[in-house]
Amino acid sequence: MDREAMTAKRKKKNPHCPVSGCRTKQPHLSSSTTAGLHQIFSNDERLAQWTKHCIAELTNSAMTDATQGRFFGYLTRWRQPDEMYYRALYMLFVADKTVIPHLLSGEMPNSFSSMQKAVNQAVFDGKRALDQPLTGLSGEQFTVFDTLNSSAHASFATIVTCIKFAKDPDFRAPIIAKHLEYWRLLCNNLDHIEKMFRDGKTREEVLADFRKLHEKK
Repeated sequence: MDREAMTAKRKKKNPHCPVSGCRTKQPHLSSSTTAGLHQIFSNDERLAQWTKHCIAELTNSAMTDATQGRFFGYLTRWRQPDEMYYRALYMLFVADKTVIPHLLSGEMPNSFSSMQKAVNQAVFDGKRALDQPLTGLSGEQFTVFDTLNSSAHASFATIVTCIKFAKDPDFRAPIIAKHLEYWRLLCNNLDHIEKMFRDGKTREEVLADFRKLHEKK
């Protein structure tokens, strides 16, 4: 097959899904599971509410692990609240309604990385990039996204961090406190979004209000 034919094949749209790269063989909503999820989470108020409650439950569980010395359990939870938060914001404020079935189906592509980039631009004006290079205390380069992935994958680096947490209360205490504060902030933000939708505000009105709220914080 020549290069032009290969390029044309890659660009050929899937008749069942508008998301580029999706290989589904049938419309996503033909799955009763995906159709059920779509019925539930196409309601914006409910999406914000349930995501808020789940992040709160994860927070409580992670903090219980941390206070009882189960530091590895706590460390491997770091990514989950952020991923849920950004996916909710993506569905609420960024994604076209036609792609929601794809997002709920779990079919690839469906990455946290691409969603957080889109949310950062559309919601946070490019000011909250998780993939922005940062410099650590020892001069090493890292990103927040790298750290979240490392913890979620239970990496060897996470094991070393766990040992550091166990041995040094002065090291772990401020990190745990900041995480608790941050995760509570995510829940408060979703609570604010939920209430605005409950009051009958449109997506555009909720997004404008939320952006003002974020700028103040």
